[in-house]
Amino acid sequence: MSEPLYVGPETERKLPPIEDVRDAVSNFLKKMVDGMKVSVTKLVLLDSEKETWEAEADVYVPNPTIRALGLPVQKEVLDCQAYLLRLDKQLNIIAYERRDSVIDRDSVMEREDIE
Repeated sequence: MSEPLYVGPETERKLPPIEDVRDAVSNFLKKMVDGMKVSVTKLVLLDSEKETWEAEADVYVPNPTIRALGLPVQKEVLDCQAYLLRLDKQLNIIAYERRDSVIDRDSVMEREDIE
């Protein structure tokens, strides 16, 4: 006769701490888009079985026009860019995109539906 399986805290799947997810997003954006400051604004567990996450973050990057023109400034001028990211269960970034481009695409789709 087989023994019953014990399901306790040590056999349950553990999700990574929220701080680890936030740090993975911040570190990725600082490296990829030359972000000076990253502020994670939203974290969502999309699928608890696959342990995939979705995150939104605001990234402050140097203004490209001021840098290109070499204008003298007392403080560096930063632009805020919003990003949308997806992470897998190992907290690897599997997809990312500027949030502005996602919003623009959605608004175009809505206009096409109206016409």
